[in-house]
Amino acid sequence: MYRTLLVPLDGSDFAEDALPMAKLLARKLGAEMHLVHVIRPSTDTDFKTPQEDLEWREGAREGVDGYLKALAEEARSEELSALTATLEGRALPQLRDYIQEQDVDIVVLTSHGAGGVQRWWLGSVADGLVRTADADLLVVRPWDETEDREPASSRFGRIVVPLDGSELAETALEPARELASRFDSRLTLLRVVPAPIELTSIYGVSGVEVSGRGHKERLSEAKAYLDALVENHPEEGLEARVVQSASPADGIVSEARELGADLIVISSHGRGGFERVVLGSVADKVVRSTTRPVLVVRGREEED
Repeated sequence: MYRTLLVPLDGSDFAEDALPMAKLLARKLGAEMHLVHVIRPSTDTDFKTPQEDLEWREGAREGVDGYLKALAEEARSEELSALTATLEGRALPQLRDYIQEQDVDIVVLTSHGAGGVQRWWLGSVADGLVRTADADLLVVRPWDETEDREPASSRFGRIVVPLDGSELAETALEPARELASRFDSRLTLLRVVPAPIELTSIYGVSGVEVSGRGHKERLSEAKAYLDALVENHPEEGLEARVVQSASPADGIVSEARELGADLIVISSHGRGGFERVVLGSVADKVVRSTTRPVLVVRGREEED
């Protein structure tokens, strides 16, 4: 499954909040961790000469190397495999190149969602990685409680996989099933159907739902689709849920909250596809809106 795992670090506590989750996955999956920092070009106008700039870069690299080495040694003391890399340049392109060169399978990173944080580079780079990285990404929040959970408890008691009937959306099934097996999780397949149109009187009278034959057929088709997937994997204890919502993303986020989901696994593609460097709008909104960890599975159609 995932053999190589990358954690981008920028020296902030915010970025390090991804480490407990990364270590848990590395331990469960036998993955090698790559702890990576990017030294960005200095914008300090006090540097007057190339020599002064070189001295600053050497000092920065020495500090970053020591920082990453300490984190790697801590991971190794926990019997995990950990490598470090100090890169220089613009953070997003450097990380993307590293992911490709090292054949990274999954990136585990912290994100606030829209806006991010301004002080540290990860806040702005996280969104770019989610949208363009050539790997799957597990996005966790800085308040993630992985480290505080009892060792005997399953971190992912329930995993929710949103599906829209397309083969691209179903690329999320394989990693979700593997994680469910490793963590002894309950796996819920979710399909969101557009809610009926509500007509509201201009006089303030309560709205009236208009649900025609087409809506009922969509509900029936969605149920039949999920039931067929469940029947194909009876040994996995899957469950299927069809919900109605005005917005697919809102329906996913709301149902995940209602179910108490510990993880949402969603493909970066869905029905209709999207441009190569743009995350599908539904997955994008889910990542930005939910407080749960989200595993964004890159649509395999993108592979060359």
